[in-house]
Order: sequence, then structure tokens, then C-alpha cells
Amino acid sequence: MKRKNYIKIWLLSAVIAGLGAFTSCDNAEYDVLDTHAFIKEALSGTSSKVNVSVDGESKTTLNIHLSDLSTTDNHYKLVVDPSVLDEFNRQNGTSYITLPKGQYILPEDILIKAGEYNAEETEITLEAFSDEMMKSGESYALPLRLVAKDGALPAMDNTGSFVILAESTIRFSAPMFVGGAKLFSQSYIDNPETYAQYTIEVRFQVSDTDNRNRAVFSTDDGGSDKKRYILLRFEDPNAENPDHPLHSLVQIQLHDGMYVNPSHHFEVNKWQHLAVTFDGMNYKIYVNGVDSGTLACSDPCRTFTSINWFTDGDGNQSGWWGSCKILVSEARIWSVARSAVQIQNSMVQVSPSSEGLEAYWRLNEGEGKNFVDATGHNHSLTTSKDVVWVHDILSTDESTAWPE
Repeated sequence: MKRKNYIKIWLLSAVIAGLGAFTSCDNAEYDVLDTHAFIKEALSGTSSKVNVSVDGESKTTLNIHLSDLSTTDNHYKLVVDPSVLDEFNRQNGTSYITLPKGQYILPEDILIKAGEYNAEETEITLEAFSDEMMKSGESYALPLRLVAKDGALPAMDNTGSFVILAESTIRFSAPMFVGGAKLFSQSYIDNPETYAQYTIEVRFQVSDTDNRNRAVFSTDDGGSDKKRYILLRFEDPNAENPDHPLHSLVQIQLHDGMYVNPSHHFEVNKWQHLAVTFDGMNYKIYVNGVDSGTLACSDPCRTFTSINWFTDGDGNQSGWWGSCKILVSEARIWSVARSAVQIQNSMVQVSPSSEGLEAYWRLNEGEGKNFVDATGHNHSLTTSKDVVWVHDILSTDESTAWPE
């Protein structure tokens, strides 16, 4: 199967409203403010995706324009500027690192001919990720700045900077469980951790939603009465309806009967992503990156202990999962409330060194019943359930066939 790679292009900084608003000023550096070069894609801030070959080269394009006609030829180049990425990371709370040299090819000259508004499409080549890059788990980007050559008309600061986010397709193995996964972390039991804010997320595939009270995640405050807890479970609706299949809603349930059902449901036999954030006042639930509901809470669970993934909602393994099959990947706990954009951009992979990432289980060991915490914080997971390992899954696959 062909491996895919998605390249997401994002605008680094605010777009100057209306090129027609340019005016001249006394500063000699900006004597010709009505004619500047810019990257067309930066005007709208849109993103684009390309498929990258697993072995060869992948190509994407940018369009370099002038704000007005020029009577002379103008030459430009794109250069890699790590400071652009530093600012991008600062503004977005991300941890991208610059693509290593040798992983990209930039054009040596971009020509906008006299009497024309734009150059031919500017081609950028990205090489397939090395094995070392794939294993690192880091998130890579190519920060670019448009630079004038040989006295050409200058490039705009804002719309002359661009970041190409290179999200590599991952070929991975995932554990399959039947009748619940019973994954737990002993380290959180031994040393509970308290977070003022947090995010919980996981990517998974289930074969059915026949029963209720199937916990995707649960924890409590560790007290003897366990007054505060958070439970994410398949629950409503209790009957098929035109909007949602039976028990297809993963509900946030808290103490004192507080709960919220999401506005979007999960589909069976497809890879899905669940994220829940708490910002100190409100819980938010995201289904496949889509904001799907909010729950205000003045007395939340802040201390995490007895971490459990894919157990039964009542905590005693009474069999709510039945014979349901589960594939699990990319489980994470953060000590920050992640934004919708951050969640959407990192469903299939995130840098283990990301700020606020407290526990990260990629669950891609390929064998065994123990799962390493990629952050190095030693929050390993284990299970007493039988594990069937499924191999050669692509992160771009919408679904994975269940083993016979």
C-alpha cells in the first residue's frame, strides 16, 4: 500500500488587510510601498496537502506575486529561517523543529518578469523521511522567508513568511483487544499527579457500540471516597435515533451526576479520535477534532490516579465491552488545555518533547503487554488482557481490517 505524507501549509503571521491600502512614507527603505512581493497563499491563510512518496520525492508549490506591475525583471529566493519557526511555535504552543538539510530542495531563482504580476509556480521538493526521523517521533516543519535578490522590489514581512508543516505518514503496529483493554498505569497509582488544566486524547477503532458504560478513559482524585473523578464512556442514546446510532456517544461524566453528551458520535470499524480538555472552568469534548460540547465545572477532578484506558464504566470489569474488538493508538495526557487547532493538527503524531505533554503512549511496540511512555516520564501502561498485534497500519488509513 502506498504511504502518504501530508504537508500542511500555514500562515505564520497576520495578513495585512488589503494590498491597495499601501501608502508611501518618508523612510527610504519603503519608498515604493505600493509594489512589494508576497506569497499568494499567505493572503488567505489556507493550507494544502500533498501525498509524499515513501521512497522518493514529494512536491508542493507556492505562488510568488507582486502587488503591482514592475518595468524590470525581479528575482527572489526562498530561504530557511528558523526564527520564523520559533515565532510560529511561540504563537501556537507547538514544538516543531526545522527539517534537516538534505530533506528539502528549494529553487535557486524565482523570476517575476517585467510587466507580469507573478512568477511561474514555485516548486518545493520534500524528501521521504529517514528512518531516524520516523523513529524520533518529532514533528517537523520547513520555515520559509521570501528574500529579494539583486535589487529586486522587497518582499512583505508578514506575507513573505510561511511555514510548511511536514506531517509524515507513519507505518505502525497497534494492539487489538477483545472485551476491553484494561490498560492501566501503576506510576499514577504510586505517585498521583495534579494538573490545574489538562487534555486527554486517544485514537482508536471499535467493532461495535452494542453496550453502554464502556469506559474509554477514567481516573479519580485518589481519595478514599473518590468524590472527584472523570469518566469518558460510550453511553447514550439508549435506542437508535435519526441523529445517533445506539450507544455511539462518548460522554463526559463527572461526580454529582454531572455529564455532557457530545453533539457528534463515533462510527464503528473506523479510526476515530477523542479529546477532552479542561481549562480550569470548563470541559470541552472533541470528536475527530470537531468541538462537540462544553460542560462547566466548579469542582473538577485535578489529581490523576488509577489511570485506566478502555475498561468498564463501573471499574470492576463486569463485561460491558462484551465481545467488542478495540484497536488503540496515540493515547496522551497533557497538563495544558489544548486548542482545537492543536488537536486537529496532531491526531496521528506529536513530538514527545511537546510542552505540557505528561504521558504519551504510542502503543506501537509490536509485541508484548507493556507500553512505554514516550515522554520519558516513566508512566508506562500495562494490561492483563490478551493482546493481538496488528501490523502495517498506515496513519492515513481510515479503517483497519480486523484479524481473522
